[in-house]
Amino acid sequence: MATDETAPENAEGAPAPKKKGGGLIIPLLAVIVLAGAGAVAWLFFLRAPADAATQVAAAETAHADPIYFTLAENLVVNFRSPGGTRFLQVGIELMTYDKEGKHTLEKHAPVLRSNLILLLSDQSQETLLSREGKETLRAEALAEVQRAMTELAGHPVVEALYFTSFVMQ
Repeated sequence: MATDETAPENAEGAPAPKKKGGGLIIPLLAVIVLAGAGAVAWLFFLRAPADAATQVAAAETAHADPIYFTLAENLVVNFRSPGGTRFLQVGIELMTYDKEGKHTLEKHAPVLRSNLILLLSDQSQETLLSREGKETLRAEALAEVQRAMTELAGHPVVEALYFTSFVMQ
């Protein structure tokens, strides 16, 4: 009887099944899946501290209590009117989130009062009678305070400006 050396027989004399390289596919797929999972985990953990720091900073700003600074006295100015000179009395509060901001505002209050008096006295009655005119004036006053504080303190310090009283005569 002639034996075929290419097909080995098992212990019972039956030919053994041939392997066609199928044994490499499963380990290769496992390596690819594990490498992908490792890459995703590495990117997640590498990025997580930056996201956490950003979230903490955003949370601190969102939860920071505003600090209000009242100019010591209401500002009283005369302004233009078709019927002659009129008077305007305005109370102003400044808002900041800067913990040192109140001290900085106290230090520079005379400059702020002077600049605001000049701005207020340059207004007209027609402008000040409408809500839009008052809102425009408030935005201009905030911009003036921020400009002055940037010049004096190196940053704007003030986030918002509010009129707490507004009387025209």
